Amino acid sequence: MNGCLRMTAYMKGIEGIICYGFDFSPLTKNIGIDLGTSTTQVYVEGRGIVLSEPSVMATDERNSKMIAVGRAAEDLLSRSPETVKLHRPLVHGVIADYSVTRTMLGYILSKCVRSVQRLRIMIGVPSAASNVEKRAVMEAVYQAGAKEAFLIETAAAAALGVNLPVYDPVGNMVVDIGGGTTNVAMLSLGGIVISKSLHLGSLDFNAAIKDYLRYQYDIVTDDTTVEEMKVTNGSAVLPLEDRGYYFMGRGLDDGLQREMAIKSSELYHVIGKPLIKILDLVKDVLRETPPELAADIMEHGIVLTGGGAKLKGMDQLFTQELGVPVMLASEPELAVAKGTGIAVADRDKLSALIEGAQRIYRRRF
Repeated sequence: MNGCLRMTAYMKGIEGIICYGFDFSPLTKNIGIDLGTSTTQVYVEGRGIVLSEPSVMATDERNSKMIAVGRAAEDLLSRSPETVKLHRPLVHGVIADYSVTRTMLGYILSKCVRSVQRLRIMIGVPSAASNVEKRAVMEAVYQAGAKEAFLIETAAAAALGVNLPVYDPVGNMVVDIGGGTTNVAMLSLGGIVISKSLHLGSLDFNAAIKDYLRYQYDIVTDDTTVEEMKVTNGSAVLPLEDRGYYFMGRGLDDGLQREMAIKSSELYHVIGKPLIKILDLVKDVLRETPPELAADIMEHGIVLTGGGAKLKGMDQLFTQELGVPVMLASEPELAVAKGTGIAVADRDKLSALIEGAQRIYRRRF
């Protein structure tokens, strides 16, 4: 049969042909989305992570039409700054610009799946998101083309994404440090015991560095340089080698470009200030954890996820300050997207973690 398997479908007496090597995907496609402040990632069932792009959209200032999304939008701004406006529609993990978010989501989905497919989408949201903010996410997802939409707390999705035994009668604790929010959750028996979130993430590390350069050295530099500075020389613990990071910046006094250097020890002290707030959040969750689950955490430890957790020495700092084992997940920046993909496929089993349209709107779609 030339690589084709003939299968009779008795429903309505239709006979179909399934051909090897062709993508006959089901009409309903399960999709998980990590709609982050700094990055949007899409997980498609059967394919894994298919997209990871900055959460930005570029429009033409002359007619307000969308011209690019993600990295292409950022590149376009550098080439044509006079006619391009860059939109960052998400702040602290929730929608700040509904119209831009809806357009951006629609574009992203059109690039990830075939238009004929029925989309069932799961999106991660911070635990502190209000009902109004949740409704805004649901509306944007439906307007972007979803036929079914569900929400799951970001930290719970991260726990699923790193394969923590959330169904077992043991405590599982995850700390997800994203771009604009940090989410902490204690999970057991397929549900959330305690969860908290903070409007602070890795972008706040960058903002602290920019403020320090401005007030300490009267220098400003671009976001890309600050990010590279943080990744290369930044650390959550005092570095053994106090290396200098050399970069070009613009002087506030004369507007001229000049070469500067900032030491690793300086970055450590600057980043340490927002890190204290994250540690305090984790301590609050630990204090509220039931004793029997706290004992599990002492034995099995805490898992760090999110792009912000990749800062050098983050797991070491948490272990020192909390007195419990702390581990950095493999590919921590992908944990939430993977978890939303798992959650949408196992949504019946995970009903305690998931909110659907009926619970959000109190009406059926």
